[in-house]
Amino acid sequence: MAGYYLNYLGAVSMMLLLAWASAHLQSEPEVRTVLFASGTIFAYLMNAFIPIAVYPAKEAPHWRIGAKLYLAFAVLSTVIFVGIYYAFKWDGKRKEKRAIKGSAIGEPDNADGVSS
Repeated sequence: MAGYYLNYLGAVSMMLLLAWASAHLQSEPEVRTVLFASGTIFAYLMNAFIPIAVYPAKEAPHWRIGAKLYLAFAVLSTVIFVGIYYAFKWDGKRKEKRAIKGSAIGEPDNADGVSS
């Protein structure tokens, strides 16, 4: 029975992903829109059809794959969250280095030799 409730863990993880996407994709509204829409569609499809396949009525109450599959989904989503976290950290450091490098390179204000 606990495996069935793991199915709804996805709703919580989707809210976390949406918050991360909003924070890290502030300047790209089109990307956010596509990510939110595709994530919502994917979540609804998963919630609608996977329980039918993993909890068939003829196997009740001793389902063969139900809880195992949802546990695997929970582990997979945890691994993906950790991967996304480190990808965001890496991207932030890369952007910082690029900003520092961009501000260090360039011509000084009086590059033409004429002082004003």
